[in-house]
Amino acid sequence: MNSDRNRLRSLVETTDDLPAMPQIWMRVRKITEDLHASAYDVAEVILKDQAMTARILKAANSAVYAGYHQKITTITNAIVLLGFKEVRNIVLGYAAFHMLNRLKRSNHFDFKSFWVHSLATAVAARMISESVSYELPEEAFVAGLLHDIGKLIAAYLLPDAYGEVLTRLDRKGNTLKLEREILGADHQEIGQWAAQRWVFPDVLKRCIGAHHRAKLKAREKSKHVLVDIVAVANDMAKIIFRTAVNYDQIDPREAQVQAQATIGIPKERWATILRQLATNVRKFIDEFNLKQEDLEAYTEYLEESNQEHIRTERFYEELNRELTEKVKELNTLNQFSTALLQTVDTDEIIHLLIESIYRAVNFSRVILLTPQRRKLELVVREGIGADVEHLLQVATLDLRQKGAIASSFREGKIINILNAASHLYADQVSKQELELLKCASFACVPLIVNSEARGVIVVDNHIPAEPVPDHRLNAVVTFVNQASLALQRAVV
Repeated sequence: MNSDRNRLRSLVETTDDLPAMPQIWMRVRKITEDLHASAYDVAEVILKDQAMTARILKAANSAVYAGYHQKITTITNAIVLLGFKEVRNIVLGYAAFHMLNRLKRSNHFDFKSFWVHSLATAVAARMISESVSYELPEEAFVAGLLHDIGKLIAAYLLPDAYGEVLTRLDRKGNTLKLEREILGADHQEIGQWAAQRWVFPDVLKRCIGAHHRAKLKAREKSKHVLVDIVAVANDMAKIIFRTAVNYDQIDPREAQVQAQATIGIPKERWATILRQLATNVRKFIDEFNLKQEDLEAYTEYLEESNQEHIRTERFYEELNRELTEKVKELNTLNQFSTALLQTVDTDEIIHLLIESIYRAVNFSRVILLTPQRRKLELVVREGIGADVEHLLQVATLDLRQKGAIASSFREGKIINILNAASHLYADQVSKQELELLKCASFACVPLIVNSEARGVIVVDNHIPAEPVPDHRLNAVVTFVNQASLALQRAVV
């Protein structure tokens, strides 16, 4: 298998069959890397290409830059507004598109299908980037547009072998696994090798080489936000456009949960992007040599698909459930606030806090740890839920060691551990905490009274184990703040 992979990599990196990137990309890249270059220098190159000039002006006058109220009519002003990075992204995207359009050899490969999916992913990535305040929306567009170039290159260089991949692939198939089995490498690796050959920016190489997030656990963030943006956009494109080169079945609800966990996009905004995606893709079809009928051939209309209808219903049921949860949370908070006004007993305030969080928010366990032995240890003082009786007897944390709970107490900060098994949290969670909680996902909220930490509330979904969502964590913070005020009154 390694020998096949090495031969394929050598082919991608050295073959004369792959076309070179257009010279406009090479010239613009070189100029924009020069610290002494001016917008005028870049403009001189771009003005020689009418289509590229029009694209730069269109981007500068788009809604993304609506804060600039004057109409941009000169390419120099457009470059100043967009900045060198975005100009370079625009040039790269369209140069690469026109270059890759020459890679047509395989009779098995549906090129229109490929570009519909690529364009849809690009548009979704830009819409997402605007929603999560990613500072380079055009970079997100280009990353989405080029994320699957490995498929196109594989179909061009190895038409028969990639034809076998497509023939054997069905709706339950694993594309990456089949590609590795038949070709020796998957389209992510192939695309990354080509991106290296064509001197693409590092951020685009990462997106091309990791957009399936194959080495990451579910709901785990990657080190680079654009990789996650493209992965989410890829899923959204597959939900709305069922193309011949993408058989993956995507459950909208699972995709939404993944999007919220990895890039923090709210559920309502995610649903809005999904609904608007087909309309926004239509605005680009002429620029990408597609026709309206090409787009319509692959568009999945939710109202015409019973399966999608069921998924959509499930999605709105989830929204309904969250609304019901919010009402319960507010009612409990009101009762909690009323009860706090009627007591100055600190033990009772603590008991009301634990009980109210448990009743108001869907957690499997709520515990409070407080300091002992001159603040050298934290022990479980009170709690409700899974395994609490055992924790009350044995739970002790050494405050002198590292750990999320200890840090939350010492530094007075809120900490949410989405997945302690991830390398991203390796330095934050102690082995002692994992052995104590027996749960890899938990959140810590310090209980502050008169600017001093008096304890830490820890919540988790011990059964079943799942991350603590932001909206539930925010609810816990609200309850803890109310209790902090009441305790402050009680100790005065």
